[in-house]
Amino acid sequence: MRTAVRVLKQRGISYARKRSATGMTLVEILVVIAIIAALAAMIYPAIIDSLQKSQAAMIAQRLDAVQKAEVQYSIDQQTNGQALPNNGTPVTIQQLQQYLTRFGVQIQGRNDLNQGTGGTIEFGSWGSNPYFSAGSSVSSNPYISRYNIPTGPLSQASPGGN
Repeated sequence: MRTAVRVLKQRGISYARKRSATGMTLVEILVVIAIIAALAAMIYPAIIDSLQKSQAAMIAQRLDAVQKAEVQYSIDQQTNGQALPNNGTPVTIQQLQQYLTRFGVQIQGRNDLNQGTGGTIEFGSWGSNPYFSAGSSVSSNPYISRYNIPTGPLSQASPGGN
């Protein structure tokens, strides 16, 4: 009788329980790795694309902030009865710094303004626009041209010039 009970108990052990005790085979591990690699290959281009989009949007936002700072500087100069800078005079960080903020905190200099853009935000001169000078890591960003982000000074009338 004891022998019969022992045999029944041994037969009652499930297949999954036996299998978990032995682990995974090499083929199963390779299949899992192949599936993960295929998923990564599909997701990687989308991630790179979204990073380029966000970088271009950041550049555009910073250029817009510089243009608004130039307008605010001109308004303050006129309000205080001071002379406006002549067209063609280079715009300096000292003139605009008090009007430029990031996350509600005043920027501390050019490095703070350029952070995350991969290049340099150029102020240009009075009577023209600010523009972006791309670094080597950003030169292949297609969204810079797609969003019409200026990469050089454009001739245009500025409300701050004479």
